[in-house]
Amino acid sequence: MGVAAAVVSESQILLVQEAKGPYAGCWGLPKGYVEPDESIEHAVLRELREETNISGDISGFLGLRTTKTQRGVGLFICYKIEPTTLDILPQEDEIANAQFFSPQAFDQLEWVSAAMRGFAEVALKNTPLPLIDLSSESNRPYHLVFSDGRETLSDEVVL
Repeated sequence: MGVAAAVVSESQILLVQEAKGPYAGCWGLPKGYVEPDESIEHAVLRELREETNISGDISGFLGLRTTKTQRGVGLFICYKIEPTTLDILPQEDEIANAQFFSPQAFDQLEWVSAAMRGFAEVALKNTPLPLIDLSSESNRPYHLVFSDGRETLSDEVVL
């Protein structure tokens, strides 16, 4: 499972340029994989910090991409992140560059994928769906996102 972090500051979004591999030179959101013993939410914050040195808090859910791979189903989830630090220091072995872009620059960039550009465009609209954290009630990482944007469970639902 993959994750991406959408960090917006002053109507610009943080993008990273891949340093190596099949997407070397291409731009996208900071991203990576969820480790086997890690929550999805922890993974997105860890990947953001590892790739860019930026820390933050998850402020909402932006979208997901599904696909079929040789190993089975591929799931990729994108979260909106409110930065607590903005001191960019790209991870040298994976990331060639990291900087904020306005949407007017998007057509000039070579993107990792159309999905990555789509996530960036949605993030700049500033309409993430709230992430409901029920971890304390369930005694494990437990988060919900509803398509209607609700921020809590209804009073009728008993946990």
